[in-house]
Amino acid sequence: MNIFDVKHNNRKTIYFYMREHGRATRQKISFDLRLSIPTVTQNLEYLTEQGLLTSEIISDGRPGGRNPLAYTYISDARVAIGIDITKHHVKTVVVDLDGNIIKYVYRRRIYERKDAYFRQLGADVEEIIGHANLDRNKVLGVSIAVPGIVDHKRGYVVDGRVINNTGLTCNDFAKYIPFPAKLIHDSDASGFSEVWKNPDMHNAFYISLCNTVGGSVFINDNVYLGDGLFSGELGHLRIHQNGKQCYCGQKGCLDPYCNAEVLSNLTGGELHQFFEKLQQGDSELKKIWTHYLDNLAIAISDIRMLFGCPIIIGGYVGPYMKDYMDELWLRLDEMSPFGERASHFVFPCVNKSESVATGAALYFVEDFLNHSLALAEKNHSR
Repeated sequence: MNIFDVKHNNRKTIYFYMREHGRATRQKISFDLRLSIPTVTQNLEYLTEQGLLTSEIISDGRPGGRNPLAYTYISDARVAIGIDITKHHVKTVVVDLDGNIIKYVYRRRIYERKDAYFRQLGADVEEIIGHANLDRNKVLGVSIAVPGIVDHKRGYVVDGRVINNTGLTCNDFAKYIPFPAKLIHDSDASGFSEVWKNPDMHNAFYISLCNTVGGSVFINDNVYLGDGLFSGELGHLRIHQNGKQCYCGQKGCLDPYCNAEVLSNLTGGELHQFFEKLQQGDSELKKIWTHYLDNLAIAISDIRMLFGCPIIIGGYVGPYMKDYMDELWLRLDEMSPFGERASHFVFPCVNKSESVATGAALYFVEDFLNHSLALAEKNHSR
């Protein structure tokens, strides 16, 4: 590791220490991190100049001598906006640098491939900025998450048959949004929100059980898209020969067995009502749920054999899984050829609130942190 790498790591370490502790003196930071006072001071001053920290003299209650200078972390020094677009609704969130939701707005709106729809997205952004009373200069950007196969780098939807958005670009969706914009695959966004919440997890497979089934693969903290951009498209893993018809045209795909509508359509489109009735002992729903878990276990077992990494269950169904993990783990334990315990590698999602919109917004937060902390070292090393 060269000197630049050491300096860069020191800055990141100090910044994330402050994010975890909220407030500390340079002496406390120096002691806890075992860094020299000059190193800590230089980096704290830079982070303060960037508006990421504030500082103030505090009284230690002792007469005479200098009172220490305390630094305070500012979670909303910058914010990002995420939009989750589906067939039937638009969810918009503002998140801070910790990934916490500052403001959330839900709109039931049918997706239409029309200019009026894109204009309304711009209005949604302005509305949430107003409701949250945001300083527009703090807004890093707006990430828009959509279903379909998305080319993140080129910013367009390669295959969008779920909501008829094939060929649409980031510029189309962000036509009326006056901020930098990104176009993100919804499963990748949701998965990214989980990796963000689990800093010790660097490799993972995220299962998105929404109205369609998707997934995303994370290797060394980064989304692996694959050469054809469809890495992680779990919904089209064929689990039954000549099984149920899938919207992709094939039969036997996981999607028609484990999408969230398999459950919610039994209770008037309300997923929470399905699980409420399941908890109350509804025998018919219990049968449906048993088959659901059977099919989900087949897919998870295959994923584990292919990737050998932690597996996170998310999407709309994910937040309800905590009470049913024992049932799922039992199935997986019986299927394991190596005798490993599924409870060691299969987990319910941590982010249970608007994971798609939150994860989308976090792409801008991640870019900001990587850029600001790394670029600062270059400036100081001249």
